[in-house]
Amino acid sequence: MKKKNIQIFSKVQFSKDLEIKTMKVGIKSKSKEDVSVVTFKNSANVASVTTKSKTCAANISWLKKIKKNGKVKALFVNSGNANAYTGKIGYENVIKIAKNLAKINNCEKENIIISSTGVIGEQLPIGKILKKLLQEFGKKRIEKQNWLSFAKAIMTTDTFPKVAYKHTYINKRKYNIIGVSKGSGMIAPNMATMLGFIFTDAQITSKQLQQLLKAAVEKSFNNITVDGDTSTNDMVNLFSVKNKNKNKIKDLNKKDFKSFQKDLDEVAIKLAKQIVMDGEGANKIIEIKVKGAINNIQAKNVAFSIAKSLLVKTAIAGEDANWGRIIMAIGNSSAKVNQKKISIQIGDCMIIKEGEKNKNYKEIEISKYLKNKEIIISIDLYLGKGFSKVWTCDLTKKYIEINADYRS
Repeated sequence: MKKKNIQIFSKVQFSKDLEIKTMKVGIKSKSKEDVSVVTFKNSANVASVTTKSKTCAANISWLKKIKKNGKVKALFVNSGNANAYTGKIGYENVIKIAKNLAKINNCEKENIIISSTGVIGEQLPIGKILKKLLQEFGKKRIEKQNWLSFAKAIMTTDTFPKVAYKHTYINKRKYNIIGVSKGSGMIAPNMATMLGFIFTDAQITSKQLQQLLKAAVEKSFNNITVDGDTSTNDMVNLFSVKNKNKNKIKDLNKKDFKSFQKDLDEVAIKLAKQIVMDGEGANKIIEIKVKGAINNIQAKNVAFSIAKSLLVKTAIAGEDANWGRIIMAIGNSSAKVNQKKISIQIGDCMIIKEGEKNKNYKEIEISKYLKNKEIIISIDLYLGKGFSKVWTCDLTKKYIEINADYRS
């Protein structure tokens, strides 16, 4: 994210009902803050979407159990340890953290959300975590909201903090939407070593938050891939934080719901694209647009077939105008295609038009375009009105280096 945008984000004024604490526990690294706790003076409404992994982490199992409550008093996030595939002890540690924070905040443990990211198969240093929580919350509590510290504390292999912000309007009154996320590798649809936390001071019911979040995730976090691997720890939460200076909202009417959805989608897409931009070892972000499919599902299928192709990703990394790999990827999808109707465009350069190679095609123009940091591939199948847009990144030697040394 550009320095100017970070400076603007740092000055965002949000509901005083929310407090952010970041702390250095030493879970994996002794040099960085690795635990964040967001607390709410009054319970916030919340909606959640989680990974579909069949080997999900202990905290995801806990979230699935409490998800229907729709209320939260505190959010705990740690980096450096996924607490995944840690058995009975791993789940008990989640409960210990929840009980500890529930006691601090005078609420039920079911009102505590736990989130973890990092190495799989290792137990959390629960003693160190509980001791640090006692120390930090034993002090006089000072209201503060350091969103950048929050974003940095949840990073693992990320190279920059991921944040997004937008004003939204309901009944002509201004509200805020603030998002923080992390993710760099193990990124694929159904989310992916990816955490997302979005907050608004518009007071919206948990039921409507769930509808809004589900739709936003489908257009953003579920439309990205870095390496095709779905994580054990994915989660995205949408919080509606109370603000005594704002009008109370019960249910959004159809017009305001649609407007808020549009703004929420924009924040979620910005966060998702930052994850792709920060793909492990990546140099380029690739946007793949597919139109003319039988339906949106088939369009997405074709787009992801291209986005997940290692041959396409390495060709773009090498700035090689090998469009044959895109044709290959389209053919590998399960969507209906007619190769006599396919059109392919890279940037402004039309390569294939309705199944035939463009007579004016010049490879040198594609090669020149591929030197850019942002690449757009456009496909038209000419079979219907289905449309999808997904994002991925190139695949470089650096990706192998990062993941070969991940635990060292």
